[in-house]
Amino acid sequence: MVITLSPAHQHLCQRHRLWTRSTQDIPLTNLPEVIHAQRRLDQLACRHGQIQQALDLARKIVEEWSASGMPIDLGQEWTERLDRVEGHSASKKVSSEDRSHLTAFPEIVVLANLILNPPTTTNDPKELYLATTAELSRRFARIYTALGTQDPLYRRFCLYRERDMREVPG
Repeated sequence: MVITLSPAHQHLCQRHRLWTRSTQDIPLTNLPEVIHAQRRLDQLACRHGQIQQALDLARKIVEEWSASGMPIDLGQEWTERLDRVEGHSASKKVSSEDRSHLTAFPEIVVLANLILNPPTTTNDPKELYLATTAELSRRFARIYTALGTQDPLYRRFCLYRERDMREVPG
C-alpha cells in the first residue's frame, strides 16, 4: 500500500489511469469520460482557488438529485458507467458511496464548473437558476425538468450565491 498526498481536486492517477479516491484503486481504461473530467478539473483548479468548495457543493447537489429524483435524465449513463466500474474485481472492495461518486464524477465536474463560472452575472437566484438549468440542458443534451425552489441546485447554489453576493463589501 502506498499513501500519497494529492490535491483536493486530484481524483485519479492519469499516468496509470486509476481512480485513487477510494480504498482500492479502480482501473479507468474503460471509463474515458472520467479521465476527461479529471483533465477538465485540473484546468479549473489552475484558474480557481475555490475548487474544493465547488466540488463539495456539486457532489452534494448530485447526491440530492439522486436521492430525490433526477431533474435531468442521467440514469442510463450512470447505470452503464456503474456496470463498467463493477466489472473490475477491485470495485467489489469499494464502498457503494465511492462507486457512486466515481459513476457521477463527470457530471459533478460539469456542475462544479458552472458553480465556479456561472452562466450569468445576475444576483437574482431565479434568473441564475434558469440560466444554469438551461446550460446544464445544453451540456448534457437533455431537458432539465426544473423542480423550482425544491431543487437542490436552487437551494444549495442559487440561494447561497445570492446570500454570498449580498455579504460582499462593495
